[in-house]
Amino acid sequence: MRGQPGEAPSRTDPVVAAMSEVLGGPLGDHSSRHRWWTPARVLLGATAVALAAGMVGKSACVPSGWGKDEQPFRQLCWTELAGTSVTAGTPPHVTTWLERLAGLLPGSGSVATVAGLAVLLAPLALVATALLVRVDPRRPWAAAGWAMGPVLVAHWLSWELLAAVGVAVLLFGWTTGRSWLAGIGAGVGAAFALPVAVAFLGVVAVGGRTRDRVDALLSAAAAYVVITLPGRATGEGFGDVDTGSVWQLLTQAGVDASTTTRSVVQLVVLAAAAVGVAWMVRRSGQVTPTTSARSGLVMVCAALVVAPSAPPELALVALPLAAVAVRRWRDLLVWQGLHLVGWVITGWYVGGGLVPTIADDQRAYWLAIVLRVAGLVWLAVAVLRDVPGTGTEVASGDNDAVEAGRGEADPDLDLLPDAGHPRP
Repeated sequence: MRGQPGEAPSRTDPVVAAMSEVLGGPLGDHSSRHRWWTPARVLLGATAVALAAGMVGKSACVPSGWGKDEQPFRQLCWTELAGTSVTAGTPPHVTTWLERLAGLLPGSGSVATVAGLAVLLAPLALVATALLVRVDPRRPWAAAGWAMGPVLVAHWLSWELLAAVGVAVLLFGWTTGRSWLAGIGAGVGAAFALPVAVAFLGVVAVGGRTRDRVDALLSAAAAYVVITLPGRATGEGFGDVDTGSVWQLLTQAGVDASTTTRSVVQLVVLAAAAVGVAWMVRRSGQVTPTTSARSGLVMVCAALVVAPSAPPELALVALPLAAVAVRRWRDLLVWQGLHLVGWVITGWYVGGGLVPTIADDQRAYWLAIVLRVAGLVWLAVAVLRDVPGTGTEVASGDNDAVEAGRGEADPDLDLLPDAGHPRP
């Protein structure tokens, strides 16, 4: 198993195969790996380019220093790091410490603060890439879904990036048998975006021992307390009704759901997602890193659909899981395309840009919410559709761990805890 070649996306994914024509076409049968240009190094470079593109995307707000009321939203350059956000929620108080640390760098004012915070956050995005490359040794290129994701480009200059990095740590820690590390990632991530806690439940439901789950839960609780002890976050995930949620759409449409009704619907949706995860794991047969990522993704998609507060930046939470779980770039691009269209409409709505043309008709903003939810549903369906045995799954290396000549799973091979060092 140690010498088994990894999956080549240009051979298995139609979108990647078509794009590879620019560079000479799909990987050949007699090709060999470059000794220096490993997947990790290539994807770290791609991540750096994506982060730079994200900073360029905020440049429209630099001349005003994010000082104008509506301009950041109309020109889609708002960022929590500069104090502009589409939600009323606030991040944990520890972010003020990061702002003070950024203030030690040269320069002053909001632009210098954002630049300093970008310098502090960018390495964390690179760490997430390095970890995702190692989640499944047979599919290192799966991390490209994170490193080159349009959602990362659009939203990485936000505190939700810390939640997304926490998800990457969670997935890496759990799939490599480091349950304590998985818990720390989940706890830190949940402090910045509560839906990470739901992703944690989905990930740790696959593989591992009861003791591993207890260790992960304890370390997650400890990390969450440490991050939120100086001041708890508000308006995150399951708080008051706010931007981007289906509950805001219903409220604006005249259907005011009570807190009890929202809680019941959330529990029902999450329970249905849990049933889907149980069915998926049962049909998959084997415990693999992909299965664990799929379980976490289905759960977090359900949580994001019914979350009372769902700003566009919250999509970052799903991106690391989607990169590993979703095998078709087409599905990743459809989800992100729907999300980004909704992001544009949301910015125009919050910035008042839609008022002159539609007389403050809120139905245009409702379209943004519908598109966001449709993208999440697309992701969940794509994952469930690819479950082995459904007849629609993508050919993959998930079932490569078989005994020679028998086609049966090797009972001595546990891919999830020992993904980095599978036993022969």
